[in-house]
Amino acid sequence: MVPRVLITTLFASFTHHRSTQFQLGSLLQYKHNAFLFMFNTFTSSGNSHKGDTFTVSYLVNSCGLSLELARELSKRVNLKTPDGPNAVLDTLKDYGFSKTQVAELVEKNPRLLAAKVKTTLLPKLKFFHSIGASNTVIHKIALENPLILLRSLGNCIVPRYEIIRRIVRDDGEVVRVLRNAPLGFTYCDLLNDLVPNIEILRKSGVPQGSISLLMVNFPSAAMGKHSRFVEVVKRIKKIGFDHKKTNFVMAIQVLLTMREGAWESKFKIYERWGWNWEMALQAFVKFPNFMKLSEETITKKMTFLVKDMGLPSLDIAAYPPILAYNLENRIIPRLSVIKILKSKGLLKSNLTFGSYMGMTEEIFLKKFVIGFQEDLPLLPDVYKGLIHHDDVM
Repeated sequence: MVPRVLITTLFASFTHHRSTQFQLGSLLQYKHNAFLFMFNTFTSSGNSHKGDTFTVSYLVNSCGLSLELARELSKRVNLKTPDGPNAVLDTLKDYGFSKTQVAELVEKNPRLLAAKVKTTLLPKLKFFHSIGASNTVIHKIALENPLILLRSLGNCIVPRYEIIRRIVRDDGEVVRVLRNAPLGFTYCDLLNDLVPNIEILRKSGVPQGSISLLMVNFPSAAMGKHSRFVEVVKRIKKIGFDHKKTNFVMAIQVLLTMREGAWESKFKIYERWGWNWEMALQAFVKFPNFMKLSEETITKKMTFLVKDMGLPSLDIAAYPPILAYNLENRIIPRLSVIKILKSKGLLKSNLTFGSYMGMTEEIFLKKFVIGFQEDLPLLPDVYKGLIHHDDVM
């Protein structure tokens, strides 16, 4: 019930402005604006949503959307009865969509509420299940590509599935492609880009394992424009990559995702640390992904490795994967331990960091920390970062 003081205030405002058009914005400028705001809250919210359309009320009450958002989305979908949208929500619930996910999905694609469950929605959900997609994967696909549940199963989804299935090894890999590239699955030109891209790789002798690696982990690169893909493959071959190794396709995805001019700028960064063009190219052949690191990351890691640890910059070029390791969690702890062990004469001086940086955590701890704990009781604390290595040397 609206308080009497608000009614009195509104009546006075209407009387004072009876000769002009009433606007809520103008009333808010008066000294009684706080009371008018409360009045607006009382009359525009609540369970009944008096004066709102059924669509707005449904979006608020059944989908959990805000009144403002519901009004905006009502311009894109017009619901007449609750039966149809209720069936949609029930189906989504059956497939494990949470209330939050439903609200997000409806916000991105309100027309989904008007879809026919038996002929439009359910067949797609069943199809995704049939190829091995879990509910979790279906949620990710639908939320990243909200229109996919409205696309034609026979004319769009199945034909595209069949194209990708012929490229990869099994349905499991198709699902991973779909999960990693929901938009590409329905919007990329598979026939004119993806298919000829893969054909080039096969003619070049690239093994199926490498093709699947590219498709599953970097589908956007595999589905890239064919003309650009051809240029990159030629460039990779010219650099000297072995087509039988996985680095061949890894290099393709690196170059395809690098913006124009980034290649040259990255080489200039490494030149500051004494690398020449040939060394940088050799490092690229060994580990293509190191060229994707940001300037900040490169500078931070190279500073620690060269200046703090005293490692030769040329040795880093010989083992570029070290630049991809986490600085705080792997590089600093391991190199700190190794530096102490070498200073105590407990390790060979010619031990390469490539031999221990790639080890699993369990193996490194057992071999280099626990194995020398009797001689150096503080070594575990150094590894954990509790003591600086200089305090033990």
